[in-house]
Amino acid sequence: MFQTTRILYLITQSEFGGAQRYIFDLATNLPAEKYQIAVAAGSNEELFSRLREYNIKTYRLKNLIREINPLKDLTAYFEIKKLLKEIKPDILHLNSSKAGVIGAMAGRHIGIKKIIYTVHGFVFNEPLPKWKKLFYLITEKFSARYKDKLICVSEFDRQIGIKKNIAGVEKLVTIHNGIGQINFLDQKRARQELKLDQNKIVIGTIANFYLTKGLIYFIQTAKIVNQAKPEITFTIIGDGQERNLLQNEIKKQGLENNFFLIGQKQKAWQFLLAFDVYVCSSLKEGFPFSLLEAMSAGLPIVTTKVGGISEMIKDNQSGLLVKPADPKELAEKIIEVIDNKSLAEKLGTEAQIRVRQDFSLEKMIIDTQRIYQD
Repeated sequence: MFQTTRILYLITQSEFGGAQRYIFDLATNLPAEKYQIAVAAGSNEELFSRLREYNIKTYRLKNLIREINPLKDLTAYFEIKKLLKEIKPDILHLNSSKAGVIGAMAGRHIGIKKIIYTVHGFVFNEPLPKWKKLFYLITEKFSARYKDKLICVSEFDRQIGIKKNIAGVEKLVTIHNGIGQINFLDQKRARQELKLDQNKIVIGTIANFYLTKGLIYFIQTAKIVNQAKPEITFTIIGDGQERNLLQNEIKKQGLENNFFLIGQKQKAWQFLLAFDVYVCSSLKEGFPFSLLEAMSAGLPIVTTKVGGISEMIKDNQSGLLVKPADPKELAEKIIEVIDNKSLAEKLGTEAQIRVRQDFSLEKMIIDTQRIYQD
């Protein structure tokens, strides 16, 4: 009789960001006759509610938190060990830095057969104090000895892993994120749902409110654009810990009537056609699903050139690339797209073709199964 493979996905948080989307797509699309799947995380948010709709078992880890906390982290280690002994997975698939370190140690210490770690962008590449960067680099190197394979979602991260001697070349493999077909709301309905003016040009993005998303620079960019084109509206779908900071910046720039924070939306990608131009202002990325979704929507994209973004967006072909933390250059490129309709149409069409050809969910699933079966 055919025996299923038990997989436990472990991630630090269960809010629905890129890493959680990655887990959700794998958990709900791997063949049910081959794999028995469970997901554990340190909170009880949107990822869990979505997984329950598919009858996928979820476990909340009370002590697994994002911040460094030695007491909590030690307690989380024992909590994870207890869970692993209970469900006995054949494969432990780790995601996010904290879960990647603590989970790898716990898994190896109780004899899990295969431990996989997906790198959604190394934390030591974030804009952090030097001591924190060094701390995260050391923990990545230390925990890599407990991992059988490190899946990098971009070749950019794989090359950094090699350069920084995180693990041997044979342990590091690149598998790009991929997406399936998306049913978008048409522009009129999407704008109605988001309460956006039907007759204005809308520049938007989807992001959790983290400093690494560079949203302060997006607001500063909006100020520059609005000085030339005061009729344009800017918006962000998302929420998070930096909301007050962003609201204060909007007031500081005098953009209360032009820049709107929509808040979190379930299945936010369905609203993408509300935008005329999609912007990514990130300071650090892995291989963002939000950009893949914007490409699938056929939107012209202006994005910072960080992480694996240049592997998905070819400059002046399927989007426009700019330096991070440079509101002036970002504003210039946005205005260029707005003023040149043929360029906007070309960028959107090329992006749509590229995502369908090169970054499909089916390819991501097949490549990941090869790692599981190796």
